[in-house]
Amino acid sequence: MKDKERKSRELCHTLIDTAQRLGIEVIEDKIDRKGGVCRVDDKIMVIYDISTLWTDRVKLILKALGWMKLDDVYLSPKIRQLLEDKGQL
Repeated sequence: MKDKERKSRELCHTLIDTAQRLGIEVIEDKIDRKGGVCRVDDKIMVIYDISTLWTDRVKLILKALGWMKLDDVYLSPKIRQLLEDKGQL
């Protein structure tokens, strides 16, 4: 496995853990699409196809985290920096 892909996979797992801890539902299914982020009632959901690239999964989860108020929430420095770089924090 390429180093970049391995790093993307590890980052994705960290983001999934963080998102779920904050109440975001992450759904991996066979949907034949890249996926997306949506809000159903008060719940934020990230849905993507099982074949979606790790880098695209990371982007979707960062987008969902950007929809949340995170001022008083602990985020690892790496995740906080990624959100700031994307202008979502």
